[in-house]
Amino acid sequence: MRQRRKEKTHFTRKIIAVILTVLVFVMTASFSSTATATVMDSDVIFVNKDGSRVAVDKSELLNTEEALKDMSQENVSLEDDELDKIAETSKRAAEDFNKRKASGSGDSSHNITIVDRDGRSYTPSFDEDWALILINKDHPIPDDYTFELATITGSVKVDVRAAESLVEMIKQARSEGIGLYVASPYRDLERQTYVFNRKKQYYLDMGYDEKQAYDLAAETVAPPGTSEHQVGMAVDLIASGYKDLDEGFA
Repeated sequence: MRQRRKEKTHFTRKIIAVILTVLVFVMTASFSSTATATVMDSDVIFVNKDGSRVAVDKSELLNTEEALKDMSQENVSLEDDELDKIAETSKRAAEDFNKRKASGSGDSSHNITIVDRDGRSYTPSFDEDWALILINKDHPIPDDYTFELATITGSVKVDVRAAESLVEMIKQARSEGIGLYVASPYRDLERQTYVFNRKKQYYLDMGYDEKQAYDLAAETVAPPGTSEHQVGMAVDLIASGYKDLDEGFA
């Protein structure tokens, strides 16, 4: 009788052990499946400073894929004397460009007439400042707007008048131990059109209609003809210690 009780107890323990093993396996599998399900092919995994991992849909990042394709790391590898040469060459080119533009521009007032509250009109005069131009969705690039490009290195091009300042910023950052990467510098009309249409298509694929997709895309990517990138006045900067193209990038 005692022998039978021992065998029964032993059998019961085996059953309990098997059940516990199955439960642990199921819980582990469930947890793993849930974790895997949150990381889609379109996700980018960021590792925080505390070691935690966060999955972010890369389509929600600002032009991540294309910006990384355009990113040039050559500028941080240039020696200071090379950067100085680029800055000096760009400075001379900018001066020549400004002289040529000034000689053909005529009256700097642009024939603007202002009428005050009393009905009196007058033509103002002001000093030209090439940087004082607003380009956005409400103020597209003027048809007669002209500019010249300077090559910083590789595919990195900016308005020749902005090149010196960009180079100086790169040098200053380097002196403070910060490596700067230039992502998405100058873009021509074709490139800007491609980037915008790709973003719009993302929203079309989500089920939005044409107008909704256009408006949503325009919140993060300037429509063609309305981007400062197209006139070489804008670059996206990423630091060596911060390479995520999210709301925190420069």
